Amino acid sequence: MTPFKRALTQATARYGRFSHAAHPHVAWHLLRERPALTALAEFRSGLRDLADRMGLQAKYSETQTAAWFFVVLDHLDRTHPDCTETWDAFEARCPHLFNPAYLHAFYPPDVLNSPAARTHFLPPDRQDT
Repeated sequence: MTPFKRALTQATARYGRFSHAAHPHVAWHLLRERPALTALAEFRSGLRDLADRMGLQAKYSETQTAAWFFVVLDHLDRTHPDCTETWDAFEARCPHLFNPAYLHAFYPPDVLNSPAARTHFLPPDRQDT
């Protein structure tokens, strides 16, 4: 079983389906097992394959996939270099990551949901006035 499939199975068992909360769960597991860029590649390809198998290709967003991955990476507890923080501790420490609107702090909703964001990674460009 690949690391992505193992993490997906654990996330689905925990949340009952592959919901928003399952995305950070899978990213967190991959980041604990792999170097960041390897984990990102597995996360992206795994989610694209999952969307393809479920006939949900139009729901896949390259920008949201990468952005959620990097948000999880940024929130990993770097005080535990040996990755001793459990998922339950991470989830309790970072409840804001389970709000799908969290990315609106970095992307205007119209940009985040644009066709370009679905097919290409768009870097954050939040300019508050």
